[in-house]
This record gives sequence, C-alpha cells and structure tokens, in this order.
Amino acid sequence: MSVPLPVTVGIPTYARGERVLQPIERLMACVPPPAEIIVHVDCSDGDLEKKLAASHPQVRTISTSGRVGPGGGRHRCLHASSHEIFASFDDDSWPVEADYFARLMTHVQKSPETACFAAVITQKNEVMPPLVESCTATTDFTGCGYAVRASVYRSLPGFVDRPVAYGLEERDLALQLHAAGHAVTRCHDLRVHHDTEFSHHDAPEIVAATIQNAALLAWLRYPPSLWFHGLLQLANVVRFMLMAHRFKGVIEGLLGIPAACWKYRQSRKALRASGIRSYFKSRKSLLVCPTGQPA
Repeated sequence: MSVPLPVTVGIPTYARGERVLQPIERLMACVPPPAEIIVHVDCSDGDLEKKLAASHPQVRTISTSGRVGPGGGRHRCLHASSHEIFASFDDDSWPVEADYFARLMTHVQKSPETACFAAVITQKNEVMPPLVESCTATTDFTGCGYAVRASVYRSLPGFVDRPVAYGLEERDLALQLHAAGHAVTRCHDLRVHHDTEFSHHDAPEIVAATIQNAALLAWLRYPPSLWFHGLLQLANVVRFMLMAHRFKGVIEGLLGIPAACWKYRQSRKALRASGIRSYFKSRKSLLVCPTGQPA
C-alpha cells in the first residue's frame, strides 16, 4: 500500500444523500491517496454522517444545521485542514488519473510561489482533453477541481456563507488571491471529471441568486470607485439570462439585491482598486489568449 500524501481533500455536500460516496471511493483509490478527506454536510440531519462513519470511518465530517452553501462548506473544511495543501472537489467530481495527488505535489514543490493550482475540468458528455504535462498562468478556477495552500487562504477573508453561490464563490476567492499578489496556475496534467450537465441552472431560484451574486461580489470586494463597473457586470449577467431564455427568476433576482447586500454587510471587506483592475486586465488577456502565452 502506498504512503498517503500530505494533502487534505475537502468536499461540501447538500441534499445529495449517498452520492458523495462515489467521489470518496475514487479519491481513496488514488495511488498515492490523500492523507485526509473532510466532508462538510450542509443542512445536516445526521443521517449521512452515520453512513460515512460506517462505510468510511477514516473520513472526517463537519456539519451545519443551517445552509451555508458550497463556499461556506469549503471554508470550514479549509480551516479544519490538517495539511498545508487543500484539494477541493464537489460531491460529483473526482480525479481522472490515479496519480493525481502525486502530480499535484510535484507542482506544489516546483512552484513555491503559486498559491492555487487549477485543474482541467470536463463535464458529463464532454470529451476529455489529452493529458499534457504543462502549466499556464490563469486567474480563475472551479470549485470542483483545484488546490490551494491553506495558509494563504487563512490569510484572506475567504468564502462567505451563501446557499446558492454561482458567480460568487470562486470569483471572490480569485479576486482575493490576485489582489494579494498570489499566483494561480492551471496544471494541464491535473484532470477532473465533473459528473453534471448544469440543467439545474435554469431553475428560477438559481437564476435569481446568480443575479444577486453579481451585485453582492461588487458590494463585498469593490471600493466605491469601481461600483459602476460592478453595475455593468450585473447588467451583463442579466443580459446573459435573458439571451439564454432564463426569464423566470430575473425580476426576483433584481428585487432581492438590496436585501442580499444588507444581509452580508458584516462580510464586506473591499480590496484595493489597483488589485481589482489588475485582475480584470489579466483575466481579459487570458480570455483572448487562453493558453496564457503572449498573443
């Protein structure tokens, strides 16, 4: 049996029952495996924790009775992590390669200046890109497949407890990392399968929350000098929803913005305008040239 690597895996789950067992089994089948797996159970009734204790006693669980969302779950897992390297997955995502964590630790050791290591994500029914042993600079990452240095995360405001966090969770942390001068790298040999089709994104409550999250991100992190930019971003999200024919939830989302901002007023911690502008500039250049190489 191979010696586990000093990596903590964190998985938030909510209303999924035993679905989280599949990624746990795949994670434990990695060679070498991670040393620690923590599952955060949102809106817990205690049932899943009992099943995990019986089937996988080595897995740690953290529970909340209220709903804190995926970011809130990851936040709690990160602060409970026993290891510096924290690998994030969802309850429907897992590594493609059995040596995923060995590859991750190689990148960690080769790039001490990098705070976040983004994986290549493939959704259900998508063709997995070829394995390429290279890395490129990036600004963004996806919650179902990345790794971050726990000490860096703990130095930042981190995630907020938001039940539906689309458009907020990863973008918020990406902004915080960039504004603090931390590098994010996409590792093309870290491949993750995300077993979803995103059909649930059409649900009115998700449309409404996503619109509110666009405004909430600007409220939480932008100084007043960038609020107009935040307004333009909000308008762009609404435009996307309308073009995608996701009409139900748009009005509710817009009307709910003041209440959402008021609810999270204690979490507001604006970043420097220069750092946010730098993030916008870097992200735009990488979207134009996604490989991260000069255009």
